Amino acid sequence: MKIAKIVMEQEYKMDKKFYITYYANKHSKFITRLGTWTKGCKEWTSKDMKPCITYFDINANQYRTATGSVKIKYEGGLN
Repeated sequence: MKIAKIVMEQEYKMDKKFYITYYANKHSKFITRLGTWTKGCKEWTSKDMKPCITYFDINANQYRTATGSVKIKYEGGLN
């Protein structure tokens, strides 16, 4: 699946803050959250063959999963 391949090729920086934007079915709209990549985070494919990313939501102090296409923008860039 092409979308899954694009998501899976994303390079993540440990403990660097980023904004992640994706469509949240729960809220029926696009949402943006402040997150970070930790050892508990992962990329995976759902049983429905949808790309998923589990990331750490800094404001909620818990892990969340984004399903489908996501946009990630690091604070201050990747450096």
